[in-house]
Amino acid sequence: MAGSSSSDLNSTPLSYFKYDVFLSFRGHTRLKFTDTLFHALINKRIKTFRDSEELRIGEELEGSLLEAIQRSRMSILILCDEYPTSHWCLDELVKIMDCSGNGRKRPVLPIYFNVAKSDVQFQKNKYETAMAAHEEKGRYNHKLEAWKSALSEVGKIYGQRCDQKTPLGKAIDNIVEEVTKRLPPLPLHIDHPLGLHSELEEAKSLLEIGSRATCFMLGIHGDGEDISKFVAELYNKIRPHFVTASFLSNISEKTSGSGGGLEDLQERLLSEMGEEVKSKIGSTFKGSSEIKRRLGQKRVLLVLDDVDSIQQLSSLAGGIDWFGPGSRIIITTRYKDVLDDHLSYNGVEVKKYCLTEGSSSIVKEENVVGLEKDFEIVINQLKEDSPGNVVSIVGMGGLGKTTLARKIYNSDDVKKLFPCRAWATVSKEYSAKEVFKSLLKCLKPSTSEDSSSEEELKLKVSRCLQGKKYLVVLDDVWDAKAWHSIKNCFPENNNGGMILITTRNDQVAYVSESKEPHHKLPFMDKEESWELFRNEVFCRKNCPPELERIGRSIVETCKGLPLGIKTTAGIVAKRERSEDAWEEIKNLLPYWGVAEEDSSVVMMEILKFSYDDLPNKMKPCFLYLGVLPEDREILVRDLIRIWIAEGFIEAIQSGRSKAAPEPEDIGEQYLKELVDRNLLQVAKRKSDGKGVKKCQIHDLIRELCISESNKPDNNTHRLSFLSNIGSYACLVTCNQPCTYSLFVYGDAEEWSHHIPEVCQVNVLFVTGQIDIDQDEYLKWLKNSKFLSMDHSESLELCKLQSLQTFHTRFLENLSIGGLKQLRHVRNVGRLIILADEQVIKDEMKCLQSLCNVNVDSQLGSLLDNGCFPNLKTLGLYVSYEDQLSAEENLKSLHRLTNLRKLRLWYEEHSWIPLDRIAFPSNLTLITLEGFRDLNPKDMNNLGRIPSLKILKLKYGDCEEETLFCGTAGSFPQLQVFIMIEVSITRLTSEEGAMPRLRRAAFYDCPDLKEVTKQMSSLGSNLEFLKYYYGYLYDLAH
Repeated sequence: MAGSSSSDLNSTPLSYFKYDVFLSFRGHTRLKFTDTLFHALINKRIKTFRDSEELRIGEELEGSLLEAIQRSRMSILILCDEYPTSHWCLDELVKIMDCSGNGRKRPVLPIYFNVAKSDVQFQKNKYETAMAAHEEKGRYNHKLEAWKSALSEVGKIYGQRCDQKTPLGKAIDNIVEEVTKRLPPLPLHIDHPLGLHSELEEAKSLLEIGSRATCFMLGIHGDGEDISKFVAELYNKIRPHFVTASFLSNISEKTSGSGGGLEDLQERLLSEMGEEVKSKIGSTFKGSSEIKRRLGQKRVLLVLDDVDSIQQLSSLAGGIDWFGPGSRIIITTRYKDVLDDHLSYNGVEVKKYCLTEGSSSIVKEENVVGLEKDFEIVINQLKEDSPGNVVSIVGMGGLGKTTLARKIYNSDDVKKLFPCRAWATVSKEYSAKEVFKSLLKCLKPSTSEDSSSEEELKLKVSRCLQGKKYLVVLDDVWDAKAWHSIKNCFPENNNGGMILITTRNDQVAYVSESKEPHHKLPFMDKEESWELFRNEVFCRKNCPPELERIGRSIVETCKGLPLGIKTTAGIVAKRERSEDAWEEIKNLLPYWGVAEEDSSVVMMEILKFSYDDLPNKMKPCFLYLGVLPEDREILVRDLIRIWIAEGFIEAIQSGRSKAAPEPEDIGEQYLKELVDRNLLQVAKRKSDGKGVKKCQIHDLIRELCISESNKPDNNTHRLSFLSNIGSYACLVTCNQPCTYSLFVYGDAEEWSHHIPEVCQVNVLFVTGQIDIDQDEYLKWLKNSKFLSMDHSESLELCKLQSLQTFHTRFLENLSIGGLKQLRHVRNVGRLIILADEQVIKDEMKCLQSLCNVNVDSQLGSLLDNGCFPNLKTLGLYVSYEDQLSAEENLKSLHRLTNLRKLRLWYEEHSWIPLDRIAFPSNLTLITLEGFRDLNPKDMNNLGRIPSLKILKLKYGDCEEETLFCGTAGSFPQLQVFIMIEVSITRLTSEEGAMPRLRRAAFYDCPDLKEVTKQMSSLGSNLEFLKYYYGYLYDLAH
């Protein structure tokens, strides 16, 4: 509302305006209604100009009356039945509509005082009579058209309706409230703007002003005085979007010994937000309660400038529930740790934006430097009408081939030119079958895991590309053999389709008959190298002059290799920004032999410096990444559980009252640190858009992991790669006595031959078939901590007393007796838990996740007896034969007080109405899969779960074409709503349902025509996606 009428105000100097409101009215409303409204506005500190008869001199508007209209930021028109009888009122109306651009440049609020809006817009009844009278008199015929046009325009504006049914006091309050909303707020005065336009836009984008889904906080940290001025400019830019706002400056100074204290700031906050404070608050505790009580339903903007302690945050913005949905809290501080403490102490997550570095910790764009010409050359080769349909990018590892290809693949030019696009990473240890699977995932993303043969997959890819103008990127092709095994999937009757190859080997470009010249990426020159380094360390800001000389000398050691520059920059960025600290880094570099070596050796030594800079406790975790195949996406949960099994992460013993973090939580922090240091790349985010679901490691960094693991002085483990096992395989020799770990990607034939007689297997990870018998099982695996294998029917897992994690695909029954160390169980299909009486009496205190377990009497007994006190993730399978008893067996589900994630997977024709399930109150994520006849009662039941943040509805149908998604106040914490292949036509809800929703996504819901108003307000965070004949259509566009 406020934001819709501010274009003229934003472009007009503040000093031009003399009044906030111009009040236009007819004389007979003055004594009671207008006079009361005038004083109500004045009491709210809204400077109001009231028209008077003394100013109406002559025939035309002039003098102070004309100036008042021109220099008012807003106008109120009290349109009574006598208003059009006055030529003065009509002249004022014409001038008001002209100055305001018919309400588009400046706000105009019409008050329909005992008249209908349509009477004004179409000049009916008294308004028609008045216009006819003016026309009959003939004196103002030259103004009639302008009057009628102005009446028509103002009649289009929705204002306030006042009639005899509306009490005067309520009518006045409604008008004052509406004026407060529509009146653009006065901006803060700034002497000399910083001119940081791009930074302001970046910070504004992080605030997601258009979304009213939830309240969240943005912390802006950095040094110097500019940060306060920057946030003042940001405040001015976004203030019109909020009902009320407060800017509390110099908080550090005001809460010091000489300042007025936190209670004074709490009072000021409430006062600036329009809340009357009649007496002293008295204590920060009472002040906090008052802020939460009074502002909990208001959409507010609050700036806390120069915060230096967690106490200040706890007293002024202690939680996101203190303020209404859509509120934004901006915190500036010189101490980044204060923002982190807000999460630790108050559970409040703060997005971070570093003004000094000019980057956000939420969104970090890849710095692409020196590739502009390369981009243009390759794009032109893809566009040009010449023989051949292959274009190649050639260069050594780390030069940026993949970065350039990704930039091209995602460019608007390519998206317009090639409606059909697909990407596959080939790599040195390639599998044609996996390449075809990757291409199909791009071409038909909604399809599930495909178990077809290689030849069948090749045929499917060819059919998807047939007759289409496509671009296929084959990244990291190492040799001609790989190209020959893949190329036949591309249709011969080409319709303008192109293939883009990246390779280290120019011979591959010749074999593929790539267009010439092959584009060979050069090393960066000195200036490009410096720009990339500076962007990485200072995030597109200038380097302080005193650091530039030494910074350039550090960059020179990277020999123009982008990956080396980025890796070195990752080290420098973590250190103190001083000459001494940078000099220390520079002096250490020669010891890694980077002066006169071959480029690949130089690169490896630079990467080793990054490894050496890791904390000692993280080094084994990083080196262990070498066991993984090249370019393989890694499931983060598996990786962390393997780290735990190998003993790299141990539980922390805490003497504090607060519970110590679980090893899995520590693993998440380790992984985040590796990502932040550019040693791991994010491949896929979780559905909340924050956590990492899958990650990848660069080839060169993987080589570093392998070389460092196999050095004599490494005291954790060694890696060896087995060539005669039938698949990619890596054997990990641990320095613990007689312990090995084995990773096999594919079928594992005669795997046990590689394990010495007297040794045990700690981790066994196999993605394909494995030959195993009971003797081998007991001999090799009895002390295993991590097992992941597709087929495990013959294993007596109850004998594995040390087992922590067990992942499988085709196991039907699992006896959990004696597995006291078990933390995670995952089965792709239905898993029936077997438990004897002793197990039912015991507790499995370590168990954290249990996925796809059948809902039967055995599970019911385990739940009734509280056997899983610390379970956090649970996947339930409701079979058709057990559905009648499932309700009884789940009656104790609510006792899982630590449960956070729940998946209900219904077999075909099975269903338990959700109102019959007692859901635990602490659930944050629920997935319903295969449901049927979902109805409003079910949704209301879900909406009562107070902590639910993510709801996924997959592969089901609803009772009716319209699904009612909740009453006002339901789903109070829901942030993400996802539907996949659900048969539904429209979604509705009461206003106020899902107040904190920030993302809604619908995949393959072809019948869906309408969503709730809350979802409609999400803008780009509302997604409608349809997969059709290999194309991905965004239906929102």
